[in-house]
Amino acid sequence: MASETRPTLGLNITKELLDGHNFFVAASLLSASGVVQEFEADEGGAGITLFVPTDSAFSDLSATAISLQSLPADKKADVLKFHVLHSYYPLGSLESIVNPVQPTLATEDMGAGSFTLNISRVNGSVAIDSGIVQASVTQTVFDQNPVVIFGVSKVLLPKEIFGRNPVLTSKPGQS
Repeated sequence: MASETRPTLGLNITKELLDGHNFFVAASLLSASGVVQEFEADEGGAGITLFVPTDSAFSDLSATAISLQSLPADKKADVLKFHVLHSYYPLGSLESIVNPVQPTLATEDMGAGSFTLNISRVNGSVAIDSGIVQASVTQTVFDQNPVVIFGVSKVLLPKEIFGRNPVLTSKPGQS
């Protein structure tokens, strides 16, 4: 066969996130945006790797001047797709990744060279750099080929939407 096709798991990503606790905000955003169905449809190909921010990562973001809720629906979907690689990369593969610059599902929508993540190993853990923030993998939520879901410490902000120098300072009146 020229291209490998795997049977889908029939995985309910939203349910996995809710069962994994600490991912309620991400599960809600994925459901509301409709992109979760696109992710689940991709399970049968090369697989997918999801980097899902914890609820505390969303709390940290809401304490800044950046608001995902104020984005138009298409940009919000791009931010969510920016958290997904279109291949199955279990933790061991991420730790020894050869090409650190990886396209995301948002890259597929927006064109080559855009919406990429730089994946590396920093201080013994996997780091994901969006060009604006650097997050680390905090846990494996689900791992069954062809789908892996990792919890990450920060919301990955694409520079294509938020610019190279977004305001990540606290909102006035917050410490």
